[in-house]
Amino acid sequence: MSTNNDKIQFRGRAEKEATQIVDQLRLGGINISELARQGLAEKLRETLSDEERITLHQQYKDGELSDDAAEILLGDAIEEIDRERETFEEATELDTTDVFQE
Repeated sequence: MSTNNDKIQFRGRAEKEATQIVDQLRLGGINISELARQGLAEKLRETLSDEERITLHQQYKDGELSDDAAEILLGDAIEEIDRERETFEEATELDTTDVFQE
C-alpha cells in the first residue's frame, strides 16, 4: 500500500540540467514540482486506451476511484464519457416500431 509520502523518483540528469537552465532564465524561477505533476498527469492520460478509460470511468461512477485520481487520469473525458453515455441511452430508448430495413 502506498501513502501520500511516497516519492516518484527517476534519474534524469539531462532533464535536471534543462530545468535548472529554464529556472535561471525566469524571473522568480519555475515551480519544478508543479511542472512534474502536470507532466505526469498528461503522460498518464496519453497512455490509457479507450477501453481503460471506460473501465476507469465505471470505477469512478461506482465510487471505487477517488475524485482526485479520476481527475488526473480522465480529466475532461469524465464529462465527455457522461455525454456519450447519455446520448447512447437516449438512442436506445427511441421508438423503432415504424423503422424497417430492406
